[in-house]
Parts: sequence; C-alpha cells; structure tokens
Amino acid sequence: MRLLHTALLALALLLAGCGERVQQNQNDGLRVISLAPNVTEILYALGLSNEVVGVSRYSKYPPEAAEKPFVGGTYDPNWEMIIALQPDLVIGLDSQEEIAVQLKQLNIDFLGVPHERVDEVMQSILIIGEACGAEAEAQQLFQCLEATALRHRDLSEHRKPKVLVCIGHDEQLTRMYVAARNTFYDDLINLAGGINACEQAAIKYPEISPEGLRAIDPDLVIDISPNLGKSSFKLWQPYRAVSMTNSYAFIPGPRFGLLLQDFLEAIRQNDLEAE
Repeated sequence: MRLLHTALLALALLLAGCGERVQQNQNDGLRVISLAPNVTEILYALGLSNEVVGVSRYSKYPPEAAEKPFVGGTYDPNWEMIIALQPDLVIGLDSQEEIAVQLKQLNIDFLGVPHERVDEVMQSILIIGEACGAEAEAQQLFQCLEATALRHRDLSEHRKPKVLVCIGHDEQLTRMYVAARNTFYDDLINLAGGINACEQAAIKYPEISPEGLRAIDPDLVIDISPNLGKSSFKLWQPYRAVSMTNSYAFIPGPRFGLLLQDFLEAIRQNDLEAE
C-alpha cells in the first residue's frame, strides 16, 4: 500500500507539469473551428487559442473557450455560422462522417481525429499539432501524458478489483449504461490497476438491468453520470461506489490524466475498505 501511495504522489506531480500552458503559437492567420470539446481542449493545450475562431456549444474548458462563437453541437452544426467564420480548417471527430462530406461540398477542409481509446486521444494530439503547426508542443504534451499513463507499472502491489464504470442511469437504477471492454474508460480501469467488471466487447456502452448488475457483481462502481450530484453513491448500496462529476470525466481529452488519478484514488480507497 505504501508503494501505491508513493505512486499517487508522483502522478499528482506529473499531472501538474502536464497542465502547464505552453507559449501562444503564431500560425500566420490560421483560422480553426473545433466541433468537439476534446478537440477544443487539445487546441488550447497546444497554445492555439488565437487560431480558434469558433467552438462547439459544449466546449466549456478552458473557460475562455466559451467566449468564442458557438457553431452548434457536435452532430448538429450551425452551417451559417461556420461559413461566416471563414475557417481554413474544421477539426472534429473521425465519427463525424456526414459533417465531413458536407464540409467537403463547401470546400472547407475537415480533420477528424480518433477519440475512443486512451492511445487514440494521445494520437489525436500529435495529429492536431501537425495540422496546425504545433508539432513541438504536441510532442511535449504527448510525452507528458504517456509518462502519466505508464505510471500504472508502479501499482502492481495491490489486488485488481472488478470495477464498473457507469456513464448514465435513471434515478432508480432500473436502467444503467456502462463502459464495456475496448473503451476509453476500460483503458483507464486497466491503467489504474483494476479490471473491467463488464466483460462484453460487442457493444461499447451497453444497457444493463438490476439483474445484470447483480450478475456482474462489481467490487467498485465508478459513477460518472452527469447532473446526479455527489450523493448518487447511496443508490448503489450494497456495492461500494464513488461519484465523479468533474467535467473532465465526460471528455476523452488531454485532461484524462486527472481522471486516471481519480480512478487510482478510488481503487486505493476500495482496497483500504476491503481489508
């Protein structure tokens, strides 16, 4: 357990370094629109705030991003606003295929980045950095986050509890949506030293019933359902549960290291209570 505590302290210090703002880039008037919150966070982390001329309505971090013109949602963009902003490049997700087609018809370049796994989030940083002339900053951020992800090697001392991540549910837990294998949250569970209690891989975020929850029988539930408050852990009794309501819990972006730290601390506390 002492080894785990040391690793958590080291991770906290490492994350502090990853969070440092880089110097503002100057890219000869490049005009960029972001169609996803994680893309917005990456652009700002790379010092590209001046190049950002518009963001999706869900882009709330960093706070100054919300001062940019909103161009609609991730899958319902405001085309008139996008055209009016005259972007050189629109950056979104690789799953926004229909939007990519429409932008091509408007002769606007589109870059779709992957975001479903931790390694894809890190790869998207390099992709965006190259596209926007911030390769050095992207490489620096990538290396810092890579070191963060590799910290799980220091956690081999503790047991591996079965962890269930719930991304949404109703008030009475009659319907729950959970993270299955090969997802962003599955990666975080593994990096934090746990194993995913939801073993299926056919559906990334399946719905389960109360009977399904009992069949899974997790050691720990991590509830990241939005707008339910920190007291939602009471709903999960008799299972150990913790609520995580920070905004970065829902965005697979460069702040994933903070969520990893939260996972590590939750698993550590679960181990202490299980002893």
